[in-house]
Amino acid sequence: MKDLLIYLRLPRYLKEWLEFHLGTPVRFPERSYENELLHTLLTKRPASVQPVKPTADSVALVITDCRHRKPEHYNYLGIRGQRVMISSIEGLFRLDLWSSCAALIHSKGELNKGLDEWCAKSGISLDAREAVRQKFYRMRREYQAHGIVVGKCYQKRVRL
Repeated sequence: MKDLLIYLRLPRYLKEWLEFHLGTPVRFPERSYENELLHTLLTKRPASVQPVKPTADSVALVITDCRHRKPEHYNYLGIRGQRVMISSIEGLFRLDLWSSCAALIHSKGELNKGLDEWCAKSGISLDAREAVRQKFYRMRREYQAHGIVVGKCYQKRVRL
């Protein structure tokens, strides 16, 4: 294994969550969607482009071995590829957040406490917890905008 790395800038809560669950540097499971997507999006580095240097808000992703796209040659993630990878990681985060915290919606006054506990169990620092809370509320509001009421015990009935 060569363990070549690429760097991807992520919001703080997402970076902390990803590194907590998949390690530092982040190594996606071999047959996971994210690993396959990463290999699909990697291209050969253009001669005019310098390697990306790590920053405080970037996460290191391991490029695992692949017979068809060897990491020595395919180790560049362009702007479009970065957007797609961030979207995929964001989707995985939303899935984990929703499946873990959806049951808290019907508990009275325990939603914020439950979200804080989930953040603590997921390695998300105190400073980034408000972003997670707002993301959960936005997800719930998006469902409500499409007529799926999540978290209300009753709805106002229309009298005719």
